[in-house]
Amino acid sequence: MKKTFTIIVSLVAIMALFISCSGREGGSPRGRQFLTIKTSAIGGTWHASGAAWAKLINQNSNYIAVNSTSPGLEFETMQRLRDGTVQLGFAGTSTAYFGRVGGRIWDEPIDIVALFATHPGIFNVVALDAPGIESLRDLRGRTIATYAPGNYWGDMALDLLALHGVTPDNSRIMRIMKNDSARMLADGQIDAIFHKYGFGHGTLRQLSTARRIKFVEGEPLLMQQWLDRNPFFTTVTFGAEFGVANAEQLVSNYVAIAHGSLPEETAYLVTKIWFENRPWLLETLPNITPHINWNNPRDGVTIPFHPGAVRYFREVGLWID
Repeated sequence: MKKTFTIIVSLVAIMALFISCSGREGGSPRGRQFLTIKTSAIGGTWHASGAAWAKLINQNSNYIAVNSTSPGLEFETMQRLRDGTVQLGFAGTSTAYFGRVGGRIWDEPIDIVALFATHPGIFNVVALDAPGIESLRDLRGRTIATYAPGNYWGDMALDLLALHGVTPDNSRIMRIMKNDSARMLADGQIDAIFHKYGFGHGTLRQLSTARRIKFVEGEPLLMQQWLDRNPFFTTVTFGAEFGVANAEQLVSNYVAIAHGSLPEETAYLVTKIWFENRPWLLETLPNITPHINWNNPRDGVTIPFHPGAVRYFREVGLWID
């Protein structure tokens, strides 16, 4: 994490440069253009990935890239891509798809396109390692936290819990912010949290250090019912990297995204920079980038790709029609 901290410090310096040069040549020093990468709150895997990507762009192009952090995750990212206030971001493959087609999360489609698949995200049920919690059904009557109202990840979590007989009528389900959920679990105020985390996520690492936790499995037949309704997901054994017994958890990929209006040369360049600095990324993000399928940039992605990204992948033999 020392390298990640160094990256963050570097980006603070970049922001200072931006402020000091504003008002000059349209706000860009020496006419250089800014690229904003919308990621997540500090501590998340998207934040670390965005910080690393921004640093590489700054070092290998004429752009000044800034990692924009906030707790709004991909829902805010796609709104800001649509509004033109950011140029790059990350999303779950399912969220990107539903944003692209419209009618489920947003009424109107958003012109979201993919650049490349990144690392997997795990839809984790994390509980304190207390007696009596062995499966999702055991959460009945307990206090569980998931995403705030309006976030469809929370709706999906409630759907899976309901399949196991856990509902707001017989349990206390709190719809709160992700960081608040983790803090309350560590403090023993709630029994379980249901959120999506990436491999190597700092929050899970902190939780597993501060408290004895476990990852809770669902019942196989009920999990399959949920997977049939949510085909972007599959299951994976997860937990050992945090010193916790493995459990079957839900998984789907993340994807780097942009608005369709991003210039082709820009999309080509930022994609090329990410893939041609793989050794540095593996060293800088050792808990994240080993899980990326570097040989298949389309892994799990069901939205169209930006022509600039496709051009790069064809050049290096990673895109076969």
